[in-house]
Amino acid sequence: MNFGKVDAGHGLNWLTEAIGLVFKNPVAFLVMGLILAVINFIPILGGLVLTICGPALLGGIVFAAREEAEGSKAEIPHLFRAFQEPGKIGQMLLLCLPAIVGGAVLLICGFVFGVGALLGGGLSAVNGGSGAGLGGAIGGGVFILLLVAVALMFLIYALQFFAVPRVMLDGIEPFTAMKESLSACLANLGAFLVFGIVLFVAFIVLAIVLMLIPLLGWLALIAVATPVFACAEYIAWREVYANAERRMPPPPPETSSIQS
Repeated sequence: MNFGKVDAGHGLNWLTEAIGLVFKNPVAFLVMGLILAVINFIPILGGLVLTICGPALLGGIVFAAREEAEGSKAEIPHLFRAFQEPGKIGQMLLLCLPAIVGGAVLLICGFVFGVGALLGGGLSAVNGGSGAGLGGAIGGGVFILLLVAVALMFLIYALQFFAVPRVMLDGIEPFTAMKESLSACLANLGAFLVFGIVLFVAFIVLAIVLMLIPLLGWLALIAVATPVFACAEYIAWREVYANAERRMPPPPPETSSIQS
């Protein structure tokens, strides 16, 4: 299936339509988000579970979003839909690979930059330099590490963004889906960036406000943000893939040769 291209403003539409879809059936979507929020707060194990099973669980919310959008009702058990369909969970779990590889690369880079900064600062001190040399080396390493982290985050989300609904709803092979997802995000870079930036800013603003309620505030934030993000993935998929297929011109009629 070919993907289409949309204007940058559609990124904002993905977010606003996703919010509307979530609050069309708030109990089901917010309870699904709350389940993921509670898992996230389990020390060590919660982060590991969400890293590995996160795409499968998001796929369940994407499935629920399609049900809600097409006239059925989203239900809380839809969160585990990928675990219920035969052969689906293995495909969805493979979508966690970008996050695992990205995390490993970031750890290696952090170690390399940290050791490099310490060695550079130590050599500067041995050669009669001041402590400012060490501070500058560490500051430069942190800045480079931040750039690497941002680049990796963009790559991970671009590989997964359309891949989750493609594997969950279209049954596409996961590695093909990730490759297509990256191409689709680059082709729709404006919309992808507008969506990501607006969602990130809204998340930060709400996080600052909800810091006044230490634990319950974070639970509420994740419980809302997660289904909104998953529903936005569904809406983006619907516009970029499903609607693109409908807009494709029909194939030319086959001509049969007349044998004399």
